Amino acid sequence: MRWKTITGLAVIGALTIVGVIVFVLQRGPDGAASSESAVSDYVAALKANDRQRLETIADPDHDASTEIPARLRQLGAGRLVVTGTAIGATESDSQRPVDITGTVEGSPYSDRLWLYRHDGRWFIALGPNRNAHPKGT
Repeated sequence: MRWKTITGLAVIGALTIVGVIVFVLQRGPDGAASSESAVSDYVAALKANDRQRLETIADPDHDASTEIPARLRQLGAGRLVVTGTAIGATESDSQRPVDITGTVEGSPYSDRLWLYRHDGRWFIALGPNRNAHPKGT
């Protein structure tokens, strides 16, 4: 009887550990509480050359797998010096443009990115939309 109890507890423990591992690995990006926070996190992540931080604010509807490393190579580790950000408005409460201006290694820089809100959290669209259809389909 004692072995059945020990075996049962071992199985429950193993399933709990597997569940936690699956949950952690399947977690998506966290986003930011506000559009302003998403932009601030984006700029700070570039400055710190922090891929993981970019991944937490990358819009899950976009494939950022090649965009994040490309942005870090071009703009990361202090190469981008931001002099201004301007968050615009659209007809939708869950979509906003953001214009970022500054310099990259002394040369003028400007970029327009898009912010999207999902479940009350804000994300930055990096990379192509995962649901985009190729031309002709």
